[in-house]
Amino acid sequence: MMRLIPTAILFCVLFAGFRVNAHHAGAGLYDRNTVGEIKGDISTIFWRNPHVRLGIVVSSESGEAQEWQVEFGSVNTVERLGVSRDKLNVGDQVTISGDLGRNGRPVMFADALTLSTGEELVLQAPSAQRYGLTENALSDARAVDSELRADIFRVWLPGERPNTGAGTTEYPLTDVGLAAQLQWDAAEDPALRCIPPGVPTAMDNPYPIEFIDQGDTIVMRLEEWDGVRTINMNAAGSVEPVQPRMGYSTGRWEGDSLIVNTSNIGWRYVDDLGTPQSEDAVIMERFTLSSDGTELDWHAEIADPVNFTEPVVMTGTWIWIPGHEIKPFNCALPDEG
Repeated sequence: MMRLIPTAILFCVLFAGFRVNAHHAGAGLYDRNTVGEIKGDISTIFWRNPHVRLGIVVSSESGEAQEWQVEFGSVNTVERLGVSRDKLNVGDQVTISGDLGRNGRPVMFADALTLSTGEELVLQAPSAQRYGLTENALSDARAVDSELRADIFRVWLPGERPNTGAGTTEYPLTDVGLAAQLQWDAAEDPALRCIPPGVPTAMDNPYPIEFIDQGDTIVMRLEEWDGVRTINMNAAGSVEPVQPRMGYSTGRWEGDSLIVNTSNIGWRYVDDLGTPQSEDAVIMERFTLSSDGTELDWHAEIADPVNFTEPVVMTGTWIWIPGHEIKPFNCALPDEG
């Protein structure tokens, strides 16, 4: 049975004001202002990235069965929340709450799931909960780092992020940029076909990143999409990108800040909502380490004279706590899983 619940009430009960956008074309498929609940039996399980998907058979009051498609966070996200594959089985009866589909579609982006035993599984949560970013953990990290050389070469956990996928960012678009954005079709989102994004889209993600010192280059690993960026600290040599969608990046140090300039970017979007990026775009990034070595601030300016009337600024923050790692992402389409 399906029933609607006032959005504000569900906010408070589930997440005390926290809400995650659906990401990856979710803005076009789900209505974030219409929250509901369904109860039914699991018919299919797709336990792969970028999003876990369930088929749910829901019976109406008249006894008519309807198949719902429910998706929620990535495998990496829900497993960090303690939700494992063995919690769910085909045939289990479950109650699920989340954002309903637009235009009455029988789809949902889920926030929480309750098993027939009464156990509730949280499917979305802020970074602090996913990664244990408590004040005690941060204090312990500061104590550890006081005994180590504070530097950028470690695994960083997401704190604040630009969240451009929320659809609330207003870009200074030129007429050309506006026309290109209006042509965007959410159903054509590359993420739905497991096509990894390039910069700057790849930097706006809720997963860990890591910097690795390789002498003449710095390698940045991004857990989402198993992304890899190469930053050339010695500008001599070829300017062909190792991974075209990430562009060609050169770096230099200014004190505790790593300055990265990226051009020749083979990725045509700024976010995952179709904001265009031309081949003339240039991105300047500044990664600044805090004095105690536990925070890394990111400031990026995107100059694109074709699509923007002025540079676009993005900012974010990563946190360091020992013991975390980059996990494989391994995106797959439903018919591949």
